[in-house]
Amino acid sequence: MTSLGNNVHIFARPERRAALRDLFTTVLGADVATVPLPGVAEPMMIARFRQGGSLSIELTPEADDSDQPRFATWLELRATGAEALIDAIRKAGIPEIRHPGHPFYFVAPGGQVFTVVEASP
Repeated sequence: MTSLGNNVHIFARPERRAALRDLFTTVLGADVATVPLPGVAEPMMIARFRQGGSLSIELTPEADDSDQPRFATWLELRATGAEALIDAIRKAGIPEIRHPGHPFYFVAPGGQVFTVVEASP
């Protein structure tokens, strides 16, 4: 038996740190901590979502970076009150992506792509 865990790790460029922190704290309501890693130049960011799961962001100049969506992994965020969160993301001016099959995707600073769906009770 296999299942997907509640932890995700992504990469971003160091100059995206402030914009990512703002997105995850102000817009998405996550708690963000900074954690130094031995042998890694930039401290890693960890976003812990209040309804479960965490996202670690390793900051490196070698990370892919674009304000346009990539053909890479797209992630799903589950939220109680998904429509309110989508409205907050739109009000924050976060770029959206139109893609068949789902009504809403957004691009985080650096090109990571997320969707928002209603959390199951």
